[in-house]
Amino acid sequence: MGYQALYRTYRPRKFEDVVGQDVIVKTLRNALITNKIGHAYIFSGPRGTGKTSVAKIFANAVNCEQAPEKAPCGVCPACQAIQEESVSDVIEIDAASNNGVDEIRELRDKVKYMPAVGKYKVYIIDEVHMLTIQAFNALLKTLEEPPAHVIFILATTEVNKLPPTIISRCQRFDFRGITIKGIEKKLNEIVTKESIEIENEAIREIAQQADGSMRDAISLLDQVYSFSNGIITVGDVYDVTGSVSKENLMNLLTAIMEKDVASALPLLDKIIEDGKEVTKIVADLILILRDLLIEKNLLFETNQNSSQLKSFVQMFSNDRLYFYLEVLNDTQNSIRWTSQKRAYLELAIIKMIDHQALDVIESNEQLEMLMNKLNKLELDLNRLKSQPIVVETKKTENKEEVKTVTKPLKQPIDSNRKKITVEQVEAVLNNGKRNKKARLLKHWSLLENVKNPNQQIIAGLLAQGELVACDDETLLLVYSDKATCLQMLNEHYKKNALEFLNAKEKIADDYICLDQKSWDQLYDSFKEQWQQGIKKPILPKIDLEIYESKLETWQPEAVKLAVDFFGEDMVKVKE
Repeated sequence: MGYQALYRTYRPRKFEDVVGQDVIVKTLRNALITNKIGHAYIFSGPRGTGKTSVAKIFANAVNCEQAPEKAPCGVCPACQAIQEESVSDVIEIDAASNNGVDEIRELRDKVKYMPAVGKYKVYIIDEVHMLTIQAFNALLKTLEEPPAHVIFILATTEVNKLPPTIISRCQRFDFRGITIKGIEKKLNEIVTKESIEIENEAIREIAQQADGSMRDAISLLDQVYSFSNGIITVGDVYDVTGSVSKENLMNLLTAIMEKDVASALPLLDKIIEDGKEVTKIVADLILILRDLLIEKNLLFETNQNSSQLKSFVQMFSNDRLYFYLEVLNDTQNSIRWTSQKRAYLELAIIKMIDHQALDVIESNEQLEMLMNKLNKLELDLNRLKSQPIVVETKKTENKEEVKTVTKPLKQPIDSNRKKITVEQVEAVLNNGKRNKKARLLKHWSLLENVKNPNQQIIAGLLAQGELVACDDETLLLVYSDKATCLQMLNEHYKKNALEFLNAKEKIADDYICLDQKSWDQLYDSFKEQWQQGIKKPILPKIDLEIYESKLETWQPEAVKLAVDFFGEDMVKVKE
């Protein structure tokens, strides 16, 4: 036998081999076990996601001599005959070439004949949406009330083109595009079995290029394997698919960012001379900008992009990325209807370099940098405010010892002032959500790696805290000192922190803060009561001494004048 394509060699032959369709596989298996087999099914979804493969496995399972079982045995005569396609009980029909009413009438006449080997005759009609209206009408009555020994499986990539009368008579299963991780896992299995040497980055690129189609991914791997002369590299994938390498894309975007027309246009010429199509260049630029946006704005890491992309993203603001995407999207729509594709892309690059909208964007970027510096200064200032004032005596001629007096912070007690109370801590601990806490802790350390300058301050403050508990609405954070707790309870910082945490999904409505010493005392009491079997422990009512208002520090009048004139960070008081 001659060479067989990899996608045919590794086509699923049992339910365990199907990737990314767990819900569908589980439903069909349960139907087999309970013998609740429908008379008609619709398998819809993108190409290469396993519709026909699952249909064949299901046809094999219903005719297996060991049925009812959740999978075909693969060894009985019926299973072997169906796998070898030497039995007429499983009939595949291509609706694209057999879409007329005459073909459907012929099918309708044949369904009354009993199966030759198995229990059922299974008709698998691929691309069923290609049937004509007359053909659908001819199929309608048979599909609604087929003989007991007949099962119809209608596979389609465009279920919206099926008449509602057909859909309502079938059980519908929607196949999803396969995730990049799922494709990578399958490709790794194949290269291991085939002893193919390939870079991990090349496997990831193949998985991304496949766009959710397992068949496309395996076919592309087969093609790249034939092209490569040794270890398959990511460059080989770019050459075969016509995609632009990330290095060239980042160089082009850097030239655009730096308004270097003299470098951008020659680089574009080189990419086109290497055989890359203009439409593909535009599409790849849009994809890398999309990756930059995701990398820049996601709170928790997706492990989607390379470290090279992570460092590259710091060059761009969101507004600039949105502007580039808008220009490229317009270009992508325009080049569909013109033969001057290259000219349109060159004009788009010039627009991305020199456009009046960029003046506003650059002004906003400068403003962001200034705001970031101001936020840092405000943080440093608040930390200084929380420190005690040290008063030192001067050394005299008699060499008196230096006396150091620490003025305590003046914290007037106001019963009307809001504060963090033991009752709040108690409520969070007694209504804690362990699963939510575990999910947040899994990514909490990544807060220190936030790239957005506007978010770095607040993310850094959150990262300093230890997430010790949370309920549905509130997080409990523990800091080493009360000063940082007060900083985080400041209205401005709390608002920014909650907006940051809830940017992509709802995490919390509020948070409360404790210093480490207070937390240790409360947690010891909570743990002791819990171990005694008390499911709702009552914590000791101690004064946590954490107020939401700003601290008031005692200062002599002369010191106040000096602070007003020179700034608080420049003043040090000595006697």
